[in-house]
Amino acid sequence: MKVKILIGSDYSDGKKEIRVESGQVVDVPDKIARSLIKNKAAVKFDSKMKRARTKDGKFIKDDPSTVKNEAWIEEE
Repeated sequence: MKVKILIGSDYSDGKKEIRVESGQVVDVPDKIARSLIKNKAAVKFDSKMKRARTKDGKFIKDDPSTVKNEAWIEEE
């Protein structure tokens, strides 16, 4: 289930700890998603995402030095 994180937190995927920051949209197992939503740390994310493009139509790549993933934007 995709959720939008409201409060930065760590969670375990069963193998390792994963850090997520406020504003990130992540795909997590349903059990973890329900727990995050119940604790008001995330909300279900139903929006459609699409690849970000330049004015020339070329794909924009993600800048790994930032928290935000610039390669994807919400469809309008």
